[in-house]
Amino acid sequence: MLCASKMNGQNIHIIRKGKFKEYFIPSAFGGFVLGIIFFLISLFQNSLTDSLKTGLAVWIGIIFLFTTIGFFSEEWYLRKRKLKKLNSEKYRKLFDLGLKINDDLEFVGKVNTFNVRFYLYEKYLKPNKYIDEHYVDIYCIPKKIDKFRDVIDSIKNIYGIENTAWGYGILSIVFSKNAESFNLPIELTLNYLTKESIIPLSKSDWENTFEKKINNEKEIEEKARTKQIIKIGKFDLKYLKNRNTST
Repeated sequence: MLCASKMNGQNIHIIRKGKFKEYFIPSAFGGFVLGIIFFLISLFQNSLTDSLKTGLAVWIGIIFLFTTIGFFSEEWYLRKRKLKKLNSEKYRKLFDLGLKINDDLEFVGKVNTFNVRFYLYEKYLKPNKYIDEHYVDIYCIPKKIDKFRDVIDSIKNIYGIENTAWGYGILSIVFSKNAESFNLPIELTLNYLTKESIIPLSKSDWENTFEKKINNEKEIEEKARTKQIIKIGKFDLKYLKNRNTST
């Protein structure tokens, strides 16, 4: 498995195990359906042999497009570039907090008994132009929601933090666009939570309390946005509408 250079003693995979099939299988099925469609259209004007060639070319073309261009751009080029950023001095102190990078290129770990997840999102503007946005999730639950609102307001005033929100056992923090330091705002936030006796949630506690509910709501929401394209036996091709699509 291809790896980047070591980051604080970690070998981070650039190409994640098992990801290739996530690109290949949908493209193989989708390309097969489109190949059949083009084959049938071609039959009206061409011979059976030429039509088969057309359908096969479409099938292979779709597989090539998604597995070659899509896979390597997402799983090689973009991840490699992101790893280079995360390996810069800007993020070095996050390791000092006890966080480690996982395969999804997120800093995760337990700090002061709280489970913390820090991640970088590259917002696309135009080719080769992105804006870096930074977020941190802290898994916790308040004893009293009214008092917790005051804690959230205090956290929002920490320098380098733009906004905060809490829901489903996760305190989400949005860093300012010009933030250069992330460890200090995280430490101050955790100090507030500890001082006010906010209860940290373990991974198992969070999964048992919130994850099932979140997954159920996502499943209901996705079903409402899903439109059937074609279903042949076990082959089921669907289209997921955008959330702002009304019909």
